[in-house]
Amino acid sequence: MAVNRRRKLVLHWLILLSLLFASEVRADLGAGKAKAKMCAACHGIDGLSKVADAPNLAGNGELYLARQLKAFRSGERKHPQMSVIAAGLNDDDIAVVTAWYSAIKVSVELPQ
Repeated sequence: MAVNRRRKLVLHWLILLSLLFASEVRADLGAGKAKAKMCAACHGIDGLSKVADAPNLAGNGELYLARQLKAFRSGERKHPQMSVIAAGLNDDDIAVVTAWYSAIKVSVELPQ
């Protein structure tokens, strides 16, 4: 009997924690979408490139995107626009923007 009560208590805590985490993730994605508006002219708010020399960001890994932004910010990687933009981003900005773009699901429809 005590084991079942313990299991229920653990299950309730897990559900509560997952709900709290899910709402935090949604908030971060909202902040990421808002911050990504400055990226939209080239990369699109949907993460699909709007200009020929800008990569698609949608669906890329969060860690990969963060590394690239930090490389632009530090000067390790150089690009006329990205170096300037990344210089103005702090770690929190990078975290929310990369969370937004990595959360976008990309699907491909193959020609028949």
